[in-house]
Amino acid sequence: MSLLHDALVYLLDEAETQDDDHGHFGHYKQHLDHMETSSQLALLHELLCIRLPNPETPTRIRDALDTIVQMEKSHRLLTKATSISPTVQLNQDSSSNVRIGIWKGDITTLTDVTAITNAANSQMLGCFQPTHRCIDNVIHQWAGPGLREECAAIMQARDKMVLPGEAIVTGGHALPAAHVIHVVGPQLRRGARPTSEQKEQLRQCYQAILKAMEDLPTGADGRKSVALCGISTGLFAFPAQEAAEIAVGEVLAWCRRDGGTTITDIIFDVFTDDDLQIYRELLASPGPGYSLLSNSSAPAEMECESISLARDWLHAADAILVSAGAGLSAAIGLDYTSTSLFRERFPGFIKYGFKTLYSVFGYDRWPSEQDRWGYFFTHLNMVQTWPKSPLYSDLISFLHQSGADTHVRTSNADGLFIANGWSADKLSTPQGSYAVLQCVGKCRPDSVVHSAKLVAEAQEYLDPVSQRLADPNTVPTCRYCGGRMSICVRGGSWFNEAPFREGEGRWKQFMARVKKGGKRLVILELGVGMNTPGVLRWPNEDALTSDGEVRLIRVGLGATATVPMDMEEEGKATCIDGDIAAVLPHLLKR
Repeated sequence: MSLLHDALVYLLDEAETQDDDHGHFGHYKQHLDHMETSSQLALLHELLCIRLPNPETPTRIRDALDTIVQMEKSHRLLTKATSISPTVQLNQDSSSNVRIGIWKGDITTLTDVTAITNAANSQMLGCFQPTHRCIDNVIHQWAGPGLREECAAIMQARDKMVLPGEAIVTGGHALPAAHVIHVVGPQLRRGARPTSEQKEQLRQCYQAILKAMEDLPTGADGRKSVALCGISTGLFAFPAQEAAEIAVGEVLAWCRRDGGTTITDIIFDVFTDDDLQIYRELLASPGPGYSLLSNSSAPAEMECESISLARDWLHAADAILVSAGAGLSAAIGLDYTSTSLFRERFPGFIKYGFKTLYSVFGYDRWPSEQDRWGYFFTHLNMVQTWPKSPLYSDLISFLHQSGADTHVRTSNADGLFIANGWSADKLSTPQGSYAVLQCVGKCRPDSVVHSAKLVAEAQEYLDPVSQRLADPNTVPTCRYCGGRMSICVRGGSWFNEAPFREGEGRWKQFMARVKKGGKRLVILELGVGMNTPGVLRWPNEDALTSDGEVRLIRVGLGATATVPMDMEEEGKATCIDGDIAAVLPHLLKR
C-alpha cells in the first residue's frame, strides 16, 4: 500500500466517525485505486483542510504526510526572495538601508525569506472550507498539518481569540519560508466602505507584523526579509487601493522611525495585475530618505528540485515528443480562462453573459448567424494575428538543435506552432484547428474550407461596437449542401476529423519509428489539463508502460502537473508545478 493510499484510508475512516457534514467522503474509499494521483492529492488536501488538530495523528500517518508534502514541494517552482529586485531603498543611515520591492506570485513559493504573512481568522487554525482559495487555506495546505497543530498549541496556551491587529509567529514547517506571521485583519461586506476603526485595525496589522519581524533572527547572509500579503483584501473585501495605501504608508513610516529597523528586505506580494500597478504607483514617489532603483524589472531566480532530473532526461534524449495543451498558449497570454482578455477583445459579447473564451464553448443560442459569426471571426482574427512568442521560438529552436527525432502533438487549435516556425510535417492536431471551417452536418468528408481568407475578408464588416457581422452575405455556408458551418474543433459528434487524420498518422509513425529504433524517448508535456485527458494525457502515460525507454516530463500548474506516483517511484516520470514561461528556460538551457 502506498504512503498516499495509506494516509487517505486513515483520514477517510476518521472523517466518517466525525459528527459533522462530511460523511460524503465515505464512498471515496472503494474508488481510491481507480483515482489518478492528482485526484488523490486533491482529496488529501480536502481532508486535511476539514480535519481538526486533535486527535493526535499516529506516527506512521504523520510520517507519510510529511513525506507526501515534501514530495509535492520538490516539484514546485520556487522563487528566491533574495533575487527579487527592490523598487526603492531607504538610505536613512549606514545601519538601516532597507530594500523594498514588489513581486507578483504565490507567496508560498518564496524561498530564502525570513517570514511570509498570513491573513488568518481569529481562531488561527486555518480555513476549514476546502472550496475557499483564501491565503489562509493555501498557506496551511503547503505548510502541511504540522502548522495547524502548532497553531492549536499556541491558541490553547493563550486561551483567547486573536484580535484584529495582533500578530502570532509560527514556524514555516514544509514551506520554503522559515516563519509565518499570522494576523487577523478587518472583514468587510462586499461593496462596503471601510470605517475609521477598520482602517486603524489594518494599520495595526502591519505594525504588528513589522514589530514581530524585529524579534526574529537575522539570517547567515545578514538579511532579515518579510513578504507582505494584501491583508483583508480578496475575500475580506477591503478595497485594494485603500489597503495598499495603508500598507505602504505603514511600512515607509516604520522604516523611517527613530533607531531604524533590523529588517533588511520587505516585499509586497500581489496576486493580480491591478494590484501590481497600484503598488508600483505608490512606490514611485516614496518620499525623502528613499532612492528609486533602476533594476526593478530584472527577473527573479527560480529553483525546483525536479528540474535538474528533467533537464538531464531531455538533453540525453534520442527522440522528443512535445505534447502541448492549453496551458502552453496561456503562458504567452492566450489564456481561455482570462476575464481581462475577454473584456479587452470581446466587449460586444459580454451582454450574453460570457466572461472568458471557455464560457462560449458549446453556446448555441445566438440571435442570428451574423451574431454567431461576428464572434467566430473576431476570435479567429485574434488568434491568427497573435504575436510571435519567444517562448515558442526558444522551444522550437531547442528541438531543431537537439539532434533528436522530434514531433509535436497538441490539443491546441490555435496554430501557434506553425505561426512560430514549426513544420506541419512534424505536427499533429487531434483536437482540430482554427485554420479549418467545416460543415456542421458533415455532408461529405471534404466539406471543409480554409478559414484565413474568409476571416480577413470579414473584418471590414464587423461592427466596431457590437462586433456583429453586418453583411449576411459574409456568413459562411457549406458549398455542397448550403448548411451551417462552424470552426473545425472537437466539441461534439459533428466534428469532422478527416483534415487531421494525416497528422495523427505522422504521430503514430513517429512512435513506431522510435520504438523500432530502440531510441530513448522523452515526452515533454506542457500545460495539459484534465478537460480531455484521453487525447494527450493518458496516451502519454500509456507510452511509459510499453516496451522501450520512455520518460515523461509533465509541466503545468497545480494538481494537473502531478504524475502517477508509481511511475515516479519507478523513475519513469517527473513533474514541475510552475508557470511554463518560467520553467521552460530552465529546462532548455544547456
